[in-house]
Amino acid sequence: MYRTILKLLSAAASLLLCCATSRGQERPLVGLYQSPHGVGVTAFFPTPDASEMDILTLRTDFYGLLAGRTNEVGGCISYTHDYSLLRAEGPDFRLQLHVGAGGLAGFGHDFEKGFFSATERSLVHNRGWIIAPQGNFGMRVDFRRHFSLDLSFSVAPGVFLRTDKATGTLLVSFYKNGTYHAYYPQINLMYRF
Repeated sequence: MYRTILKLLSAAASLLLCCATSRGQERPLVGLYQSPHGVGVTAFFPTPDASEMDILTLRTDFYGLLAGRTNEVGGCISYTHDYSLLRAEGPDFRLQLHVGAGGLAGFGHDFEKGFFSATERSLVHNRGWIIAPQGNFGMRVDFRRHFSLDLSFSVAPGVFLRTDKATGTLLVSFYKNGTYHAYYPQINLMYRF
């Protein structure tokens, strides 16, 4: 399973690198995404004046995996168009606060009660499809040696589609993980080309 995830992340990094170099924009960034949500790859495509950027992320969905409630890994792709709120420069760095909106689509588990219960620790429901608008707020620091660090938080109130295990019927519900875990930090360590 982990080799498959590694192969998918490598292929996604290659694809994002090709996209970054073909767009012709000023200094695209490609790097690693790390969060309690999951791990993956991220690409930032800033405009020439650095006042806006497109952020594309392909990541795994770890809900339930780290707590030992399931052994199934999900996956997500997200896109946001962020605007620069504040920029400050120092001798060796540039700081930028950014905020934006976009969307998220994926396949994984949603929030379930019972984490602190001894008898209902495992996830009960099937994995399902996630479709959600997404809001993003973050802070990016560009260092002199082509490395950047981005810390952000995202909220994704959306729809969760899954089938019932017993009857096989399609169930539609509010995607709780998108709002309940909005406080999870997302860290991107990137290289500027």
